[in-house]
Amino acid sequence: MMQNSSLAPPPATAGAAPLPGQRPTWLDRSLADVPSYVAMVAVAFIFLTPFIWMFLTSFKPTVDVFRYTTPLSVWTFIPPAPTLENYVSIFTTWSFHRDLLNTLIAAGGQVTGALLTSTLAAFVFSRMRFPGRDVLFAFTMLTAFVPFDVVVVPLYIVMRSLGLVSSYWALFLPFSFSPFGIFLMRQSFLEIPRELDEAATIEGASLVQVFWHIILPNTRPALVTLALIQFMWSWNSYLWPLVIMQDPNKQVVQVTIAKFRTIANFPLFGELFAAATAATIPLLILFFLLQRYYVRGMLVSGMK
Repeated sequence: MMQNSSLAPPPATAGAAPLPGQRPTWLDRSLADVPSYVAMVAVAFIFLTPFIWMFLTSFKPTVDVFRYTTPLSVWTFIPPAPTLENYVSIFTTWSFHRDLLNTLIAAGGQVTGALLTSTLAAFVFSRMRFPGRDVLFAFTMLTAFVPFDVVVVPLYIVMRSLGLVSSYWALFLPFSFSPFGIFLMRQSFLEIPRELDEAATIEGASLVQVFWHIILPNTRPALVTLALIQFMWSWNSYLWPLVIMQDPNKQVVQVTIAKFRTIANFPLFGELFAAATAATIPLLILFFLLQRYYVRGMLVSGMK
């Protein structure tokens, strides 16, 4: 039986719009995505430009920082005479490595405390039933809307009463309780079927074993997301370390950066850009290493 060639669809032309009933080729799909790629590259360029300028300017002497800003040229970004004197100055004269270590200790303490309290509280709010549970959870969430400027004085009085002023404990202890962390972990815990808890309980597991062996292993993306957010919050904090830390040897990077001044109170822009770059690099490395867990954690926690 001869096949009627006149009824067969004509071959697709690369780049042309597909005919009705014809599946688009990979080239058609790629060309359709070009406007989206152009828009994303433009937005990324807008957001990355300040960081690129900060990084490249950190290799300029202070006298050259603003010399080529008007009119804009390639020398606005690229240093005409690259130098490492700014980095040498912040690590030798200003002992910036000590501030980085102090910030790392404070951030590590805050992450540890927030993970511990948030997971335990979220387990109670998501798995246990008791009178007033929802009211208590709503009250906990309301505390997230209290501005930090309102509670900074009471927090200082509490820390002074405990004898913790100018200690590492004071840098992270008040932030070991996180309403946002409780909300994030509770949403993640709700995604785990209760049948797993009941099956483990029938097998003789206790609540602690259910929490440790069932709940936590199934919420790793949310745990990493919470740890990453808490680390960034602690790393970028300025007001509380400025208030509570009176020992310059235990100060954090954000406060130290604000103090880059000459004797005549003139900002040391070269050292300032170098310190800002040195303080940003750990966050970028951490984010690029954990970004896939961060995205999954935010998606899972937002499903309910």
